[in-house]
Amino acid sequence: MTQATAQPRRHQATLALDARATLGECIRWDERQKLIYWVDIPGRQLHRYDPATGRDDAMPLAQEMGCFALAERGGFICGMRSGYARLDRFGGDFTPLASPDYDPAKARFNDGRCDSAGRFWAGTMWEPRDRAGGIVYRLDADGRFGAQCNPVIIANGITFAPDGRSMTLADTTNHVLWAFDYDLVTGIPSSRRELRSYEPASGRPDGACVDAEGNVYVAIMAGGRVEKISPTGELLAVIELPIPNITCCTFAGDDLRTLYITTARTRMTDAELAAHPYAGGLFVWRLPDGDAPGIIEPRYAG
Repeated sequence: MTQATAQPRRHQATLALDARATLGECIRWDERQKLIYWVDIPGRQLHRYDPATGRDDAMPLAQEMGCFALAERGGFICGMRSGYARLDRFGGDFTPLASPDYDPAKARFNDGRCDSAGRFWAGTMWEPRDRAGGIVYRLDADGRFGAQCNPVIIANGITFAPDGRSMTLADTTNHVLWAFDYDLVTGIPSSRRELRSYEPASGRPDGACVDAEGNVYVAIMAGGRVEKISPTGELLAVIELPIPNITCCTFAGDDLRTLYITTARTRMTDAELAAHPYAGGLFVWRLPDGDAPGIIEPRYAG
């Protein structure tokens, strides 16, 4: 792992929406509709946020949606507690698809993203947290799926470099962000290595996204920040938030230079919530001139 050789730049994010989500996650920019989608997992809601107007609409869900990706033919491919499902549109109907081999009483999908070939990668979290029971699955466009990578307790931080040649995966409970070589033709990761690790008191890596240069922006749960990490593991910048539990981020806007960040208020005491009233809110930060923009999220090809 490469450590920072200079002091990282520090920035401040600001509140965009006082959403008060229990656990905001899996935030994604839809460049066609100019809208942001995100989920409140235990709140069982899929949200649609319009940055131009500040309006946020919530779609109630019958079960937890841990993650999703936009689909090339419209709608969403979703990782639900019960397995994969297709949602035809916001506010529309679900069609159940495959059900991976895990016990939904103890596990659920948690984080996911498509690679540039249109495969949907999604990892589960093992809710008892007593062993590495979280599995990372790859759903191909033809509907076939299978387990990939080594098991973790909570799978998070799945990203793919713009050139498709590397991948990251956060093992949140064990405080480590892994990097892999990635074969875009076969969809197989290899050569796992530690990109960055964290002392327990400094927080845990959660959801993430990448910019056009392959830098990883990773949300730090219980750390009050988003970190910008180079492809070699160097800490380049820190975006600070006025609350502790930071969960995921995405680039948005026509120029992909605005970072939107989800947060959580889960497991916070009344005193902690009083001290951090905007916990669970949606935050925003504008990239400085000269920083690389984000990339458009690949869509599910199936």
